[in-house]
Amino acid sequence: MKNFVIYGIGQIINLVSPLLVVPYLVAICEKEGLGKIGVGFSFALILNVLVDYGSYINGTKEISINRNNPEIIKKKIVSIYVMKLFLTVILLFAALVLIYFVPFFNKEQAVFFFSFLYVIGQLINPTWIFQGLENYKWISFINIISKIIYVAGVFIFIHKKDDYIYANAYLGLGLIISSLIGLASLIKKYNLKFYRNVTKDALQLLKEEFSLTFSQLFLSFYQYLPIMIISYVGGNGMAGQYRIIEQIIMTFRTYLQMFFNFIYADVCLQIHLNLKKGIYNWLKYNGLNYLFVLSLVFIAFVLTEQILLYFNIPSNELESMAFFFRLGLIIPIFMAISFALKQLLFALDRNRVYIHITIGSSVFSLLVFFLLVKKIGLQGAFIATIIIEILVIIAYCLVLKPMIKLNK
Repeated sequence: MKNFVIYGIGQIINLVSPLLVVPYLVAICEKEGLGKIGVGFSFALILNVLVDYGSYINGTKEISINRNNPEIIKKKIVSIYVMKLFLTVILLFAALVLIYFVPFFNKEQAVFFFSFLYVIGQLINPTWIFQGLENYKWISFINIISKIIYVAGVFIFIHKKDDYIYANAYLGLGLIISSLIGLASLIKKYNLKFYRNVTKDALQLLKEEFSLTFSQLFLSFYQYLPIMIISYVGGNGMAGQYRIIEQIIMTFRTYLQMFFNFIYADVCLQIHLNLKKGIYNWLKYNGLNYLFVLSLVFIAFVLTEQILLYFNIPSNELESMAFFFRLGLIIPIFMAISFALKQLLFALDRNRVYIHITIGSSVFSLLVFFLLVKKIGLQGAFIATIIIEILVIIAYCLVLKPMIKLNK
């Protein structure tokens, strides 16, 4: 409970900061500007999946299991950072090619350039290490400092409609500064430095983590490409509407990811030590969390109009946006289940099955998403997401059913 309170303080800042910033951005930059900010942010999040390259799954797991062996931890940290640096250089080159030669990206060059600062921040970010060590003070510190810089930057420096190009830059700068402080503490604690075979180990990690990262990339397409599709099909105005609702839905996703990360190391360790006890703890943690998520969804459903008015939705759009918002609130109900089942798949080393499910569902989801948005507009976006979440849950259950008898 002590760890959860410490971790929760940092994550509350993580959850609240966008809710403070988005209404202000809507008021200053309007829906179109918010839509462009959302597209740039999604661009950075997709690249972040490649920068992470499995560190938040297998890297965290390895550090959790070997937390009492500093030499193993030291080599693991250095080799993963070398791998991440190599990947970031490649991604920078790929981003430059996209921005200069693809019309969709070229017309908003500044947004994508400044958004790449967030990718640099994710390269440095040592949160995956602190998660494995279950050091929640440092995780909270990084979250709080980064979001304070982000919120302060937006409110102090964004005053004109065209200033939307800088919004993601302050997010990136906040993450870079706070992550450098956290990484410096680890360098001092473990005396981190390059060793003889670090390049070889980094290349080996690239090979070992390729399949998992490839699947996570498809998952990021499912999570972050939708706003790009909406911007392409319906324009930046519709993308802005989607971004407002998505921001609230993303609050649930951020919370679920936070909860996933908070208990993941412990679930892995408990299952590693005792399968039955580990699965019991997994079920207990996620069952209580699911009741909490349902309560939040119900509150948001009842307070829909008040929430939308807070986000500066015009009164003439309130009725239609309320319908979209309530439709979107169905998503976290299923998302909470899929997150819990995904955690169990990872803890039970069923990464290969997860990879196949993720790639297949992501490709299918983008196709369904594009067709429904083109045919019925914004509500198609939320219907497509609900359909995919249900299909993913069914697939996870089919895989886990032969492995686990919960009544035993």
